[in-house]
Formats: sequence, C-alpha cells, structure tokens
Amino acid sequence: MRTYTLQDIFARNLKERRRKLGLTQAKLAEKIGVSTSFITEIETSRKAPSFSTIDKIGRALEVPCWTFFCEDGDKFTGDVTAMDRFAYRLKQDISKVIDQTLIEVR
Repeated sequence: MRTYTLQDIFARNLKERRRKLGLTQAKLAEKIGVSTSFITEIETSRKAPSFSTIDKIGRALEVPCWTFFCEDGDKFTGDVTAMDRFAYRLKQDISKVIDQTLIEVR
C-alpha cells in the first residue's frame, strides 16, 4: 500500500481545485507569478512550493491554505461547519504522516 505524503496530498488537492475553477496551469501560474512548469512540478509532486507560494495559491483559488493538506481538501465549500470538519481531518492527516515518518525512521 502506498503511503501518501503531505506533498502528494497537496498536489492532488491543488490540481482538483484548479480544475474545478476552470483554470489552466498557465492561468494559475500567471495569477501567482510563477512559471507554468513550476505549477506542473508542484502538481506532480516533483517540487514543493514555499509558504509564500502556498499562500498565493490559496488566495488565487479562493480557499484557505490548509485545505490543500487535507484528504478531500478539494471538496471544501467555504461552509463554516465544513471548515471545522476539514480542520479536524487535517489534524488527523498530519498526525498520520508524522506517525508514518517516525515508523520509517526507526
């Protein structure tokens, strides 16, 4: 079974959210001031964006940055109740990744 990293989860959620909004990689890249190839590399988990870039992506795609790190983060609707559920899931997902990393390190 494959273990997904936070980078993989971020990449998938970014791609799904971008597509839901009907944006091309080129249009998103233009909106946040990076190259199209950089967006491609982020969406394929080959590169990780900086915190500053993550913030720009969140603003461009109209969602809180933390939604990119949750399983099902691409389903965020802006509903406060949903946000509470996503925040809870984010904490669970991060804990799982940390636990898996600790197991692998040992």
